[in-house]
Amino acid sequence: MFKDIITYELDDGIDEAHLLNIAGEIIQSWMSKQTGFIQWDIHKDAIGEGYTDIVYWETREAAQAAEQQMGNIPNAADWFSCYKEGSIGSQNLKQIGSFK
Repeated sequence: MFKDIITYELDDGIDEAHLLNIAGEIIQSWMSKQTGFIQWDIHKDAIGEGYTDIVYWETREAAQAAEQQMGNIPNAADWFSCYKEGSIGSQNLKQIGSFK
């Protein structure tokens, strides 16, 4: 499994309800149709200012292929307008073990 970890802050005037609505639209119109997509989780930090998304993919290659297709997202402008400029960070993680 491969995970994209994205951190960000919401832009001024954007609330969580709007973010979640747009995320739902992105899932329906684009992300769920990407090969290798598993799930997308949105988290809020304890302070309430920062957000972290974890997007799960079957493989790194699937994540990279989807990234190259981001220009085809029908409502990409609505999605990207949720994020405060300069606040986005990311890292990619490959799972090597899991314990329960």
